[in-house]
Amino acid sequence: MVDLEMPVVPESHEAGITEPVKNFFTPMIVDIRPCSDFRYGDSNNYYFYQNKEGKIIFCLTPSPNILGTDRRETSSFLPQISKRMIQLLPRLRNIKVRRTWRGLYPMTPDGNPIVGKVNEVEGFINAVGMCGQGFMLGPGLGELLSRVLSEKTNSRDNEILKTLSNERDFRVEEELK
Repeated sequence: MVDLEMPVVPESHEAGITEPVKNFFTPMIVDIRPCSDFRYGDSNNYYFYQNKEGKIIFCLTPSPNILGTDRRETSSFLPQISKRMIQLLPRLRNIKVRRTWRGLYPMTPDGNPIVGKVNEVEGFINAVGMCGQGFMLGPGLGELLSRVLSEKTNSRDNEILKTLSNERDFRVEEELK
């Protein structure tokens, strides 16, 4: 469409959902500690939360990262994440998992999205590479992009846009951790 080089690559993450049960926790639980288990393999952070229907949705970041578009589930995911979730919240032990899947996250080298105007193409604005944080970043990015489109950005907006520009140095540490 627009011949631009974007440092965004697909990365596989697995997720799952349980049967509905009576709600018993409200916050999203995020565990950023890496875990190594000789039986099931290594993993990085993971999260889980209970939705309004009582289903628990969970997702894990594998270690090493799985680059590419392969969306087949692995046999290590469910034992890996179950062990970690039950260690944090033992009440999860007997809840049945309804299904699992493997989806793709658009990843950038530094773990931050690419947002802002593209100098090479007039009127073209990027909002790509959310690195698995699109739902969390979406509302704020929507507000920021509305100011970009209406040309009403302020100094803080311009600072954010510089940090998230496609022209940035992608070798820096992820700021959203």
